Amino acid sequence: MKKNVYSLALGLAGLALVSAPANAQAPAHRSCATDAVLQAQLAADPGLAQRMSAINNEALKFAARQVGTAQRTSAITVTIPVVVHVLYSTTTENISDAQIQSQIDVLNEDFHKLNADAGKVPAAFAGLAADAGIQFVLAKRTPAGTATNGIERKSSTITTWGTADKIKKASTGGLDAWNASQYLNLWVGTIGGGILGYAQFPGGAAATDGVVISPVYIGRTGSVTAPFNLGRTGSHEVGHWLNLSHIWGDDGTACTGTDNVADTPNQADENYGKPVFPQVSCSNGPNGDMFMDYMDYTDDAAMYMFSTGQSSRMNALFSTGGARASLLTSAGGTVPSGTTPPPTVAYCASKGTSVAYEFIDYVKLGTIARTSGADAGYYNGTALSTSVAAGSAQTVSFSAGFVGTAYTEYVKVYIDYNQNGVFTDAGELVVNAAGSTSTAIRTGSFTVPALAKSGATRLRVVLSDNSATTSCGTYSYGETEDYTVNITGGTARTSGATARLANPNGSAEQYTLYPNPAANVLSIARPLSADAERAFSVRVHDLRGAEVRGLSFTDGQLDVSMLRAGVYLLSVTDAAGTTHQRFVKE
Repeated sequence: MKKNVYSLALGLAGLALVSAPANAQAPAHRSCATDAVLQAQLAADPGLAQRMSAINNEALKFAARQVGTAQRTSAITVTIPVVVHVLYSTTTENISDAQIQSQIDVLNEDFHKLNADAGKVPAAFAGLAADAGIQFVLAKRTPAGTATNGIERKSSTITTWGTADKIKKASTGGLDAWNASQYLNLWVGTIGGGILGYAQFPGGAAATDGVVISPVYIGRTGSVTAPFNLGRTGSHEVGHWLNLSHIWGDDGTACTGTDNVADTPNQADENYGKPVFPQVSCSNGPNGDMFMDYMDYTDDAAMYMFSTGQSSRMNALFSTGGARASLLTSAGGTVPSGTTPPPTVAYCASKGTSVAYEFIDYVKLGTIARTSGADAGYYNGTALSTSVAAGSAQTVSFSAGFVGTAYTEYVKVYIDYNQNGVFTDAGELVVNAAGSTSTAIRTGSFTVPALAKSGATRLRVVLSDNSATTSCGTYSYGETEDYTVNITGGTARTSGATARLANPNGSAEQYTLYPNPAANVLSIARPLSADAERAFSVRVHDLRGAEVRGLSFTDGQLDVSMLRAGVYLLSVTDAAGTTHQRFVKE
């Protein structure tokens, strides 16, 4: 059992998580990075030590009151809105929405004891594995009260951010925190120095409150790098943000440190890699270290529990007067009244497998103007945007770059006008340029449909040596670049009663789906011009193309409660034809 002794220096030692090879000692620079963060915080905020001591005392009192209380099994005490600030200097660093969502999923599993590997906890500790009762959701409302998807992005020339919190401030090139009393701020950017992530304990300055994780260690898909590829860096760092110290007490090998949690065995120091149970230290046999705890330093695949004592310590923050109790009443996770949030739309992948000979070197539309070299077949430029008015005439410019021989290249430009996640609707191929070997800037003209849906949507530019290349899939030679277009003055996107969109060529009209994302019921509304009695049928397919059968559809409402969370394709067929739209099941 750890001693109930509070040490500021040891408590703050958890501020930086550093990569280290399996079965090796922590790199020497880890302590330097931790001490630098500690000293910077203490120098900037002389009252920090006193505030942290008070928070710790309240946690100990809360834990004492919980003695003899049955462990929580399923109740959620708090849902925490999360805003993710992505800072990137390369395409890889500009991680996808899907990778971010995968981290939210991991947090919900790990803090709610729903992780698939929970059964690996050794029998000796299984009775201590806890459901902390804490849920996380990407923010749906900004501090100003407008709708959001909980993610903001910023391109930067900064390649490594370090641990001096520059990433957290617009004045130093980063992105400012949202109100820390209402949101968990999570910054994503390359920290450097082998550091996976770091966090700020409760009691620190609001302007820097939150968690920082390097892009190759967040979530469990996309650019993540083994052996830290299962999202456990996020669980570890959010644990710090919720007042958990490292399980070994950050005392070197002295066996005298503390994490201020009664049910975590005393252990000599951190564990790396994938230890074999039991791992005995500090005379803690026969069970040894609780190395599978999220607050140790093992590989992602080797950590899969919080203890009951750690759960209590985290929950103390949300008790009356607790340091994070304000999150209990945060509106950040709710949709603003009268609007629907920007839809979460999953676009198909498009990528050239080789840029050895040709690539896109220039794209311009409105305020988007990017000159580049080869971007490995795909560039995610969705953080770059321009506004275009519905009904306006536009000109897009583009050019090809070559390595050696100039081959014949075809360029296609797409805009998802109805924001349904595909570029195959009529009129969404806005430019289909003939083949050319020229490196000169070429242009294409198009008119934004008057009934295009207002809001942010995707612009895709595809350059290929094959005229048959489309908006999706991989192709041999060339490159795809994606950007964001904000459509103004178009069709409202806010309600089923008013939001209707016809395809640009006047063919079958789009039905409106709301709410989207949907939790249990997806309402499907006819176009305004459609006969109120017009019959229509629906079919649902998953992203693999397999039809989902057995869904109940009555009076324009589709019961989606049985679906797993994810993106689906809805086909609506009536007398005028068939339209296809995507929706998200929460």
